[in-house]
Amino acid sequence: MAELVSTLPPDLHPHCIPHFIRKKYPGLGPVFYLDNWPASYPICAVVDPDVAYQATQQNSLPKHRINKEYIEPFVGKYNMLTLEGRLWKQWRSIFNPSFASGNVINLVPKIVEDCLTFCNTLSMHAEKSDIFSLEEEATKLTIDVIGRVVIDTLLHAQTSQSELVSAFRSQVRWIPDADGLNPFKKYNPVRPFVYWYNTRKMNSILGKVLDDRFASRTANEDLQSSRSSRSIIDLALDNYMNDGSQRSSDKIDPTFKEFAVDQIKLFLFAGHDTTSSTTSYMYHLLSKNPGALHTVRKELDDVLGLDITQGPRILAENPHLLNKLHYSNAVIKETLRFYPPVSSARTGKPGFFLELDGVKYPTEGFLVLICTHALQRGADYWEDPIKFIPERWLVKEGDPLAPVKGTWRAFEHGPRNCIGQELAMIEIKVIMALTLRSFDVSSVYEELDNSAKTGNGSKLTSTNSVEGDMAYQVLLGSAKPVKGMPARVKKRISTAH
Repeated sequence: MAELVSTLPPDLHPHCIPHFIRKKYPGLGPVFYLDNWPASYPICAVVDPDVAYQATQQNSLPKHRINKEYIEPFVGKYNMLTLEGRLWKQWRSIFNPSFASGNVINLVPKIVEDCLTFCNTLSMHAEKSDIFSLEEEATKLTIDVIGRVVIDTLLHAQTSQSELVSAFRSQVRWIPDADGLNPFKKYNPVRPFVYWYNTRKMNSILGKVLDDRFASRTANEDLQSSRSSRSIIDLALDNYMNDGSQRSSDKIDPTFKEFAVDQIKLFLFAGHDTTSSTTSYMYHLLSKNPGALHTVRKELDDVLGLDITQGPRILAENPHLLNKLHYSNAVIKETLRFYPPVSSARTGKPGFFLELDGVKYPTEGFLVLICTHALQRGADYWEDPIKFIPERWLVKEGDPLAPVKGTWRAFEHGPRNCIGQELAMIEIKVIMALTLRSFDVSSVYEELDNSAKTGNGSKLTSTNSVEGDMAYQVLLGSAKPVKGMPARVKKRISTAH
């Protein structure tokens, strides 16, 4: 194990390691055990879609306590990611309708507005011709979008600093990175105090936002009910109050408020987690694959028209046009195949065994890890797994390129799948529609001088690559591109294809 790790970048995200274990030991099989004591829990690693189905859908094992240890200090104990049993079912059912595609598509005009601000940011960097952190700018965009669609509030993360955004970003910076496996860094005595301070500030700000939303909602109840593009929190509050018991109250229900604040923090984290990184990687992969970029641009011309200045208006007025962006959708799914945001960590149970080819694998006492990165890059399941081929998502079943069922798990499967996956896909499609025809965005790792460092302090050079890719994932609150994806952007002179 030490020999293997020594061949990889020292700050590589830990969820990538099982993929390289299988490559080094091809006879190991798709279910194996890892004992990383004292750095981590003992792991039962799953790199098989049928076995993953047993753990996440057929039985839906509980989330492992490592999720609580990692996420609860950031978002609170009532978040849907770590809740279990009756409470999880209750709050998932309250928020599910808010994230349904029919509601999310109505939020596209708000997403378009924030994306236009992002276009201004790209224009600024194009004029300066500088190297900038693409992931940083994408994160600001996703925070603005979450503010609009979840709580109908302008956070202005892209244009100014707010107390909420500052507290959020500070909280993220204090989450242990890959070096958090080092107990001296993991148990930094200052961290709990920073968490407490930032949490107190975020809870206060979000609590006031909810109070204001409730007051506005009560005062304009008839108007609110007629609006087609209502925020996620408004719809969730409708579901919570559906029995009518709270209708006469002039204050928001305190239980709902406490749970809702934690969900908003979770949505902020998840948007920062998935959407900003996937957006950055989308630009990275398209810049390395000009044929795919050409095809995306042609699709956008066909669906939105050749006049790119009218694209935002057309999309805001006809958000269902996003459903016609089939190749763009395939690009996003292929990007998520290359760079999955998370792997699922479940808790093994006494007497529960995973089965494969007649062999039973005990789970008691183990963290059952669904190794998404390994599943989505495994040569056992994918044709040319290290090649960026969006077309694999457009072929018919039975084609050699067609994905094997259950191997793509970017949003996980089963009842504990990602509630915000529809919002994430729509947001990235809007970003693609509004930027790809106006700008050339490229990662520029090769331009960094020899003083540039990885998150772990080593020099960032061509030798710090993973399967030939310098934009490997690191653990910085979530799976992020190393060094924040250094990038350059140029305005396109011509849109002719």
